Amino acid sequence: MIKKGRGISAVMHPTGFKGGGDPDQATIRLKADGSLDLLVGAVDYGQGAKTVLRQFAAEALDVPIEKIVIHNSRTDNMPFSTDTAASRVTFIAGNAVLDAAGDFKESVLNFASDMLNIPKEELRLEGDKVFKSDGDEELTDFAVLGAASNWGGGFIVGNGAYLHCPGQPIEPETGAVDFAAAMAYAVCIVDVEVDDETGYVDIKRVTQAYEVGRCINPLLSEGQIDGGTMMGIGMAMSEDLYPKYPSINMSVDNFTDYIIPTSADIPVMDSVIVEVPDINGPYGAKGFGEMSSNPQPPAIVNAIYDAVGVRIDDLPATPEKILSAIESRK
Repeated sequence: MIKKGRGISAVMHPTGFKGGGDPDQATIRLKADGSLDLLVGAVDYGQGAKTVLRQFAAEALDVPIEKIVIHNSRTDNMPFSTDTAASRVTFIAGNAVLDAAGDFKESVLNFASDMLNIPKEELRLEGDKVFKSDGDEELTDFAVLGAASNWGGGFIVGNGAYLHCPGQPIEPETGAVDFAAAMAYAVCIVDVEVDDETGYVDIKRVTQAYEVGRCINPLLSEGQIDGGTMMGIGMAMSEDLYPKYPSINMSVDNFTDYIIPTSADIPVMDSVIVEVPDINGPYGAKGFGEMSSNPQPPAIVNAIYDAVGVRIDDLPATPEKILSAIESRK
């Protein structure tokens, strides 16, 4: 018999590693043609970091994003980054980019002041152009400054870094500590149909809300949620490394034994992004990459319990486990 169930979960997820010691660096340099190089150590393996970090730089410098080329291909000669993990890149590396942008603006004005023989205090930078601070006359721009600095043996470069809450003290009586750069939140509701004769679970709908600070790139965020949802479904229903630790033979070498969800397994998904800008985040952003796969497993097992009255606490919740739990209850 097919039985319907609904489960709900609520999760929170920190940005970055805890306890301090989680820095990032960034560098912005002006090229001879007036375009910009953005150098970071954070890696983009599909989460959209290259796009978002370029967005931060473009917004901070008030230039088109097309003018910015990001470089992060070799961590041994890029600026330092702790890691591309812990949902930290948007927040930590993003703040480093903003810091580099501020330093770059100062470098532009310093070079322009020397080149034009005008005191720096009498210049202002708007986008890629330099003006007299008390007028609208354009004096020079990035193309001219880039050619003059590079071909003249100089350079215009900005360096930045960010480290959140290094060595935060612990409140001795309560144990309270500012242990994360930011905290993101999510809720998830899953509707399932369970066949109590076979243990098969059909996930019909996943409804979710994610509080992500300020959403810098809605399309990338929606893609992160969709992909994370399928990873969460796989974690809950099919993906298994057996035998598990401490066995040294816990890996599998094919996708017949390690079963991942496919396009045929995608349920109806309704996802909402909630924006509550974080005071410390770059333009209010938080990191939430890992969180996108966290709420589905508990919501799914709660939905299974709602449908057939058995609690699965050993993932994945395979048909065999569900049917065994149903049989043992009789």
